[in-house]
Amino acid sequence: MNLSSSPQYLSPLSPTGVILLDVENFPLKLDLGQALKPYCRHPITLKFAVANWQNSSIAKLDKYLHSTGYQLIHVPKEKNAADAQILTLGASLQLNYPQVKDIVIVSGDSIFNYLHQTLQRQGCNTYKVYQQSGNVYIDDFISDRASIITKVFAPLQQTTEHKLRTKIELTLGGLMQKQQQKVTLSQLSQEFKLKHNKSISEVLKNHKLPKSTLGFIKKSCAGKIDIEQRNNIHYLTLKSFQK
Repeated sequence: MNLSSSPQYLSPLSPTGVILLDVENFPLKLDLGQALKPYCRHPITLKFAVANWQNSSIAKLDKYLHSTGYQLIHVPKEKNAADAQILTLGASLQLNYPQVKDIVIVSGDSIFNYLHQTLQRQGCNTYKVYQQSGNVYIDDFISDRASIITKVFAPLQQTTEHKLRTKIELTLGGLMQKQQQKVTLSQLSQEFKLKHNKSISEVLKNHKLPKSTLGFIKKSCAGKIDIEQRNNIHYLTLKSFQK
């Protein structure tokens, strides 16, 4: 049979878009396909969500993501396993889905910069969606433009950063009530682990936030917590307790 005369070979597939979602890097209930319409050049019809689905912090997202059209891909609990899977998916997109022209990588990890560059050389438009300081951004590498899309996302779910900040402030307030004095960073860390079964640094690491407990408090809790250093010891005070 002459394949060129067969109708199914006469019209190419319509250009489309794909989302590659690193769930543990972006654990939010968000309809990205809908929210990204004003930014992408082609409709998004393919969605992949990569995670260790045994991780309790994101396990409840599987039903939501499945209901919004994602193919769920499980990776083992190993360092950078999700990153490696997304790199593999991205590198094979043009082979398996030649109609893909827009590729959205949902992760702030710099390792994906190489994948962006490779896909751009293959003629694709690439975008990066990521969280930073409570905001959600999209970087369009074709137009070299970064946009804040917090107005789309913020009302839907508190960020991990906000939840951790609240837990730290509540833990510090409880200690100050008991001790009636300033609390050392070490005391706060011990009490937090006792109450939540994980240290602050473990929570930061699990959610790929800056790993320094002191650095996180200085940056994210500055409005509520004062920090004083004496003899290499950091003392914390909840501002609402100050007289």
